[in-house]
Amino acid sequence: RSSTAVGQGAKQFLYVSSAGIYKPSVTPPHVEGDPVKESASHVSVENYLRSASVEESIFRPQYITGDANNKDCEEWFFDRIARGRPVPIPGDGMATTNVAQVEDMAKMMTLAVENDQAHGGLFNCVGDRGVTLNGLVELAAEAAGVNMADVKIINYDPEEVGVEGKKAFPFRYTYHFFSEPRAAVAKLGMTYERTLGDALKERWAAYKASGRAEKDMSFEMDDKIISAMTEKVAA
Repeated sequence: RSSTAVGQGAKQFLYVSSAGIYKPSVTPPHVEGDPVKESASHVSVENYLRSASVEESIFRPQYITGDANNKDCEEWFFDRIARGRPVPIPGDGMATTNVAQVEDMAKMMTLAVENDQAHGGLFNCVGDRGVTLNGLVELAAEAAGVNMADVKIINYDPEEVGVEGKKAFPFRYTYHFFSEPRAAVAKLGMTYERTLGDALKERWAAYKASGRAEKDMSFEMDDKIISAMTEKVAA
């Protein structure tokens, strides 16, 4: 509780929320202050902190690449590229998203500590550039040292092939879901040093070292998509 923290002498409370609370927009990217889903639990916490007796600094991350991630991000792409499999991407692959490097997120939060400019602040804790879903395949292939001529992207309509998009693919794909770190750049002096492509090269090395590239894996849903799309082309 923030009151307990204040009682112990805390003057600032850093809270990691989520950029997933933004409502879909026809004018992307999402920026701080855009409409959010009021029913989301993160919004309730944000609202509570704004009325608490401590200076809050709220961070909204999106997708993350880096060590100790509890959700697959680049790994989903590496799993297929490492095995020479087609990479099924829902939609036309041009939906834009944002994948932030965990090191940049840590840097942004560090810049906020004991910084008056961060008091009462709301910050999209994301990378400085968007990337398309098909573009993620290209960056992952480059990181793995695989020529894109040897990687087959299959763009498909989940309903048409009979799969649930959320289970088949770990990213939002029905609209441009990406945020910009405008507040952090303006108020905290946030800067970015490494491209996502370079970060993924490091992640590929870690992926290989983990032994995951050699593990037996089931791609049952992928196979269903590939089969359905093959039949469609043949029809």
